Amino acid sequence: MRKWILTTIALCALAIILAVTSHSGNPVAESPLKVSTGKLYRLDTFSPEMNETITVDIWTPDGYSDEMKFPVVYMHDGQNLFDASSTWNRQAWEMDSTAGRLIAEGKIPPVIIAGIHSIDSTRIGDLMPCKALQYLTDDSVKSFIGMMCRNRYRADDYLAFIVNTLKPQVDSLFSTDPRRDATSVMGSSMGGLISVYAMSEYPETFGGAACLSTHWSGTIERNNDFPAAMKRYLTGNLPQDNNHRLYMDNGDHTIDSVYIPYFHEMNALADSLGYHEGDRLLTGFHPGEAHEEQAWARRVAVPLTFLLSR
Repeated sequence: MRKWILTTIALCALAIILAVTSHSGNPVAESPLKVSTGKLYRLDTFSPEMNETITVDIWTPDGYSDEMKFPVVYMHDGQNLFDASSTWNRQAWEMDSTAGRLIAEGKIPPVIIAGIHSIDSTRIGDLMPCKALQYLTDDSVKSFIGMMCRNRYRADDYLAFIVNTLKPQVDSLFSTDPRRDATSVMGSSMGGLISVYAMSEYPETFGGAACLSTHWSGTIERNNDFPAAMKRYLTGNLPQDNNHRLYMDNGDHTIDSVYIPYFHEMNALADSLGYHEGDRLLTGFHPGEAHEEQAWARRVAVPLTFLLSR
């Protein structure tokens, strides 16, 4: 009997180890953050592209099963997505409750959400679209953006990490649908910039991008040439194959008020490139809404439904 008990304990311990460790050696454990629906796991994975260990919180819905294949939404600033009690401003996107509700109502399919934590000290440089900067002509803008980024532009490395390191790990650890049409990217502010950049740089990986309160201005000042540089980049690189979806929105309070003219310009640009409203493009203007997680939480159901209703 004693031998049987010890054997059972050993087998249980082995099962636990196998359950929380990928075959690539990266441990996956329950996230310390609280969620109202589904389960949240934490993956701390080394990025050879960035030479950093990146924290990723991965949400799976109620009813998750290996017998199904789930679409995946990759989101930036992952530390602000799920648990308001853990964030710097006590606000969160409440992705667990919103996605859980939409799934329960049958408005979206069951989905996995991968929230990639940002690094405070390098966030601006990590999310600033590198290839758009080559179109800048104003030296003062170049200098200012360089100062904000501490001259470390790592967006291309960050995207390479998501595509070449993180996505293969998520696909191996969870029961995902790895196809382009089942893989989307979403973010706000600088996260909006990097989302449309991600779909443009990796059109075979990401089938949709959602950009909320996007930091189109590049700086906090109006009338600089970053928006024009971003438009030139998108004109030549936004996928135009009728297979991608793009969501863009904006509020009009706090810093969102700076983005308003550029928001309308980018909507017009997307339309000129074949992204027509209600088809592959969905836009939204939200009077009264500020540049904060509570505002994005109130409307994130819209882009989620748009991206996942294929």
